[in-house]
Parts: sequence; C-alpha cells; structure tokens
Amino acid sequence: MRYTARFRILTIIGVVIMLLHLFGCSALGSGRPTAQLSAGGSCGESMTWEYNKKTKTLKITGSGDMVTPDRFMWSDYPIKTLEISEGVTSIDKEAFYANDNLRVELKLPSTLKSIGEFAFYSCDSLTGTLTLPDSVERVDQYAFTNCEGFTGIRLSAALKHIGDEAFGGLIGVQGTLTLPEGLETMGRCAFYECSGLRGDLILPDSLTELGDYAFAECGFDGCLRLSAGLTRIKDNSFSRCMSLKGDLEIPAAVRSIGTNAFVSCGFDGTLTLHDGLERIGDYAFSSCKRLNGTLSLPDSVTFLGDNAFEADAGLTGLKLPAGLTLICSSTFCDCTGLTGQLELPAGLLVIGDHAFRNTDFSGVLKLPDGLRSLGRYSFCRCGHLTELAELPNTLEHIKEGAFSNCEKLQGAITIPDSVYSIGTSAFRGCPGITEVTMGANVRSVGERAFDGCSGLSAVTFTGSTTPDYYTSEENKPSFPEGCQVNAPAGAAGFRTIWETAQTSAAQAKSDAVGAEKDTPYYWTYGLTGEEFVGAGIYADVTLRFENGEFLVFINDRGYSRAAYSADPNDYENQIVYTDGFYCRDGWIRSLRHEIVYGNDHRLTAELTCGDGTVRTVIFHTASEEKLYIDTSGDLPVFPRSQTV
Repeated sequence: MRYTARFRILTIIGVVIMLLHLFGCSALGSGRPTAQLSAGGSCGESMTWEYNKKTKTLKITGSGDMVTPDRFMWSDYPIKTLEISEGVTSIDKEAFYANDNLRVELKLPSTLKSIGEFAFYSCDSLTGTLTLPDSVERVDQYAFTNCEGFTGIRLSAALKHIGDEAFGGLIGVQGTLTLPEGLETMGRCAFYECSGLRGDLILPDSLTELGDYAFAECGFDGCLRLSAGLTRIKDNSFSRCMSLKGDLEIPAAVRSIGTNAFVSCGFDGTLTLHDGLERIGDYAFSSCKRLNGTLSLPDSVTFLGDNAFEADAGLTGLKLPAGLTLICSSTFCDCTGLTGQLELPAGLLVIGDHAFRNTDFSGVLKLPDGLRSLGRYSFCRCGHLTELAELPNTLEHIKEGAFSNCEKLQGAITIPDSVYSIGTSAFRGCPGITEVTMGANVRSVGERAFDGCSGLSAVTFTGSTTPDYYTSEENKPSFPEGCQVNAPAGAAGFRTIWETAQTSAAQAKSDAVGAEKDTPYYWTYGLTGEEFVGAGIYADVTLRFENGEFLVFINDRGYSRAAYSADPNDYENQIVYTDGFYCRDGWIRSLRHEIVYGNDHRLTAELTCGDGTVRTVIFHTASEEKLYIDTSGDLPVFPRSQTV
C-alpha cells in the first residue's frame, strides 16, 4: 500500500513537471482559482496594480520601472482589458508569461523604454498589430516568443537591442518589417520562423551584431540588404529564406560567413564577395539554386567549408582564391552550370570527397604541383573533361571514384611514383582512356578501378613488386576484359607479401595473451559502426571494429583481425590496446582515439616496419582535408603547410 501511494504521488508530480515544461504556468489551466486571485498591490517603487475580477480588467498605474514581487505575476489572470498608464518605463521579466487568457490588443505607453525577458512569452491570444512605442530602446530575450495571435509588427524608432528569440515564432504576423536606424544588436532567433513577413529586408548600417538563426525560415519575398557594420554573419542567420530574390552583396567588413548562413535561399541574381573575407562555413550558400553568373572568391579567403556552394546550379563560372590550400568535401558538388576550364590554386594540397562532382568543367584538367590527395568521387561525372594533364609527383593516392564517369576523358595516363593506391572505381566509365602506366610504389588497385574503360588496351606496372589488384578470375576485376596487364619478369606481389607476413604473425602470437573484448560504450562507442581509413600513403587500409575485435582490410580484402581492449572511462587518453596486428608495412600495438574538426574520429598509431623504422600513421572517418585543419582558434583555418 505504501509503495502504491508513493508511486501515485510521484506520477502526479511527474505529470505536473512535464506540463510546466511543455506549456508554462498556463498548462495547469489557472494556477490559482479566480476567487483566490489578488485584487491589487505594488509592482514598483512608484507603481501599483488593480484587478477587477468581474470585468477581467487589469490596470497598472504609476511611473518608473516595473518590479513585480512574484515570478509570473499575472500569468494566471484572465484579462480582457489591459491598461498600462503613461509614466511606466519598463515591463518586468515574466510579468505575463504564458498567459493564454490575455485576450487584448496590446497598447503600450509612450514612456516605455524596455520590455523584460519572457514578459509576454507565449501569450498566444494577444491580437492585432504589435506596436512598440518610439520610446522603446530594448526588447529582451523571449519577450514575445510564440505570440502567434499578432497579425502585424511595428518596431520602435529608438530600438537599439533585440534579444534572443524576442519575436521568434510570430507565425501570424503579416506584411513588412522595418528595422530602425540605430539598432545595434540582434540576438539569435530574433525573428525565427516569422513566415508571414514580406517585402525587402534591410538591415541598418548601425547593426553590428546579428545572432545565429536571426531570420531563419522567414517569408521575405524582396531583396536583402546587409548592414555595413557587420563583421561576421553567423550560423543559419538567413537559412531557408526561400523567397528572397535579387543580388546578394556581402559587406566589405565581413570576415566570416557561418554554417548554413544562406542555405536554400532564393536569390536569383549574382553574389558579390569582397576582399577581406576569410572564411565561408559549411553549407553557407548550399542549394541557392538560382544564384547566377561567375562566382569570384577573393584571394583573402582561406577557408571553404563542406558543401559551401553545393547544388548552386545557376553559377556559370568559378574563380578560386590564389592562396587556397584545401577544398573541402562537396564544396562545389552538383554545381551543374559551372563551365570552362577549371583553374586550381598553385598551393592546393587536398581536394576533398565529392568536391567537384557533377560539374560541367571542360578541357584539360591540370592538378597543381604539391597536391597530395584526390578525394572520393572528387571529379565524378565531370562529363566534359577531355584530358588529364601530367599528375603531380606529390600525389599520394587517387581515392574511390575520383574520375568515375568522366566519359570524355581520353588518352594515356601515367601514375607517378608518389602514388601508393588507386581506389575502387577510380576511373570507372572512362572509355577514352587508352593506356595506363603505374608508378613504382603503387601497392594496390581497387575493385573495378578501370571498369568500363573500353578503350584501355594495356596497363603496365613498373615497380619491382606487383600491386594487389583484382584479376579477371575474381568478381569485380580492376581492369576491363581484354586489357593486357604487364609486369616486370619475376616481380613479387604485394598480396603474397602481406599474406605471408600475416601468417607468420599468427604463428608468432600463438602463445600471446589476447586482449580483453570490450563492449563499446562511452567514448568507445565511437569506434563501432565506423570505417577508419588510412591517411596519406595508407589510403588503401581500413580498420573496422566489430563484436569486440577489429578487422584490417587492405584494398578491401580482409587480411587480419585482432582483439582489443579499451577503458571507456579514460577520456583523457582514449587508448585502444591490442596484442599486435600487421598493417601492410609493419606492426601496430596500440592506437589513440580522438574526435577532431568535422566530427572526424581519428586513430593515431606508431607503425614499426620490417627494417625497424617507425612511422606515425593515422586512420580516420572523414574526408582527407580534415587532417589539415587547425582548430586552435575560434574558427577553423587552413595552414600553409602540413605533414600527415
């Protein structure tokens, strides 16, 4: 019986807390019965209030700042008439919080200077146009959030500050919005989801601080003019303002544009970016499908985030910054209108996964000297590229699908000695390729690497050891039917070397103590379900964690597996211990886990080679360029040089 009663009490308390969390004080209907509502009192040093229960009239009279003695002062009061006298200079915080029985057209005194946080939060029965007298200088956070009954809005000419979500969720507001000259700061989500707003959006030059999501998902259908006083456009500031139109000019003082800042906006003119701009965040202009003309990125830009201009199909030309060292994943993916010859910066180190996928660049593609990595599907479906110029002798790998379905690519290709691996489907569907010469250090060629290259007659290996590749007897062969594969007489094969090393390793470890199996949780949870791909010259090596052990794949072939142990509570070190495993060129016994920029899970290890030399190797889950990004500052930047 005691247990049952206690359970019922806890259940009731839980329901009450849930209702308060979801709906505020009004969730309980009326916190106090009408008969118990106070009839009046003091609400400031020189201010009183009086409530008429019969007429449901609340009168606030006096002067100076409102100071309510209780939180949610009038949240429970049914109010049909609200009179706030001249002389009142502020509305206290939470004064009418979540009062859905406040059924009036709000009239505020001309002496009012400030409206406190949560003052009218979720008072969704307020009606008419929200008019702020020209005396109001600040509206604090959440002051009018979710007041869905307002049908229009007029701001004070003296307004200087708008707090976080102050007018967020006013879905009933229609018409235009005029922001006064003199407005200085605007918090996050200030007008979030005000979908009924129309016309131009003009930010006064006095505005120096604009919060993230400030105008996200608003309905403006005119042009956007940004404040000359802005130095930073934060994350999602104008995301999904799909009806905005015209040109977009980023002010000259802006140094950074945040993640999703203009994603899915409807601009149908050109984009102007000024010298001095340094960073463009992930998805900043993604899916702005109607932007057109040439995209000219100033030379001051050092950071282009993932998917920054993805699916901007209306862009017709591209000028990249001269000093750019990395192009992140999917930056220009599906920009199908980009044409002409692609000019890449001379100091480029990495082209990320899908970076130029499905663009329409044509002619000869010249990759700059110094380039180290070609990401997965980086130039996939670039159907008008006709020739691949001599590849740089710094290139370490050509990843999966890098040039797949480049249907007009033709001629002979020479893979330089610097390349260690060619990924799955790297040149698949390129019928114009006629001959391939592999550099001396190529270790592996992936499945279907040259599948569909009907014009490819011969592949020549030049190294003393033959790369591991998929033969015609295997499923998904690396080279097309009829292609002649040439190798030096008597050359050994890397596949045989790896298999022999692994067999010897298994025998040597027969008496070794296996590592304890760990059921991943805490930081170790990030190990399972991921593929950790080798960086640099180890791009053909993959580690997978499954069922308390991990598997080592080279060129997608399973070569070894090892038990591992890890202390899930050791957040400081995050070490994965093993009893040793073979990894292509040598042995690894432990790996250190960390999560870095772009949610890239990274494993770093010391690999001891057969000759006794030790290499630092990295395995990670994201695109290669993430390894080069320095996150020591507030925002990621690209270093001028990096050793991986």
